[in-house]
Amino acid sequence: MFAVWDEESGQPSETDREEDVNPLICMRGSASSGHSYPMTPLHVKNTGDSPMEVTYSANPGDALTWLKVSPVELLPGESASIPVTLVVPSNASSGENYVILTAGGTHFDVRFSVGVSPPRECVAAGYDPAQGTSSSAFLWLIVLGVIIFVAFWVRSRLAGRR
Repeated sequence: MFAVWDEESGQPSETDREEDVNPLICMRGSASSGHSYPMTPLHVKNTGDSPMEVTYSANPGDALTWLKVSPVELLPGESASIPVTLVVPSNASSGENYVILTAGGTHFDVRFSVGVSPPRECVAAGYDPAQGTSSSAFLWLIVLGVIIFVAFWVRSRLAGRR
């Protein structure tokens, strides 16, 4: 038997999300094709009387080609924080993705996006987008460059008339 546990208290955790009861697994921000990203680790505990190997399945099944997790064996009463890595194929299309990852019988809601804003569930849970330069900043830099170019061109044309 498995339980999801809170890493700080060491006690079984609960969710305050109303839409589902599965623990949420996210990454910070949005993914890009051809890159790998760490996600929220899976926190599990063997509450049974015998050793148990934590194995994984996913729905949809092909999601395990994107989600990398290693099998772990837990002794009775033992807990583990299992790293999850999102490996986005180079040919991945943009969009939001939702996977149910099962680890030893416990279901986890895995949410991530590729090339679009992070899933609202992840942002609501505190997974703020990574800080960086927004695309509008690049647009303003291009506009500024065009203005400077035009100013120098006009100046050189006016200087040529004298």
